[in-house]
Amino acid sequence: MLKTVRQEDLEKIKIMTISEAVAYANRITRRLECDNCTEEERKNGVKILNRLTERVRFLKIETRPAFS
Repeated sequence: MLKTVRQEDLEKIKIMTISEAVAYANRITRRLECDNCTEEERKNGVKILNRLTERVRFLKIETRPAFS
């Protein structure tokens, strides 16, 4: 589902448009809501979401306890 997060992937977030970042955050959030995510996938997803919220300050992502 969510591959291992590489530094390159996190760097790509810096050049995303705001619309792309919001759409990406929505996709990651939906993936994390499913029950078949592994612990590693959840950690990767949270790492990506954190980077996205740094990129788009107004983006409000409430991480549910299941995400952490």
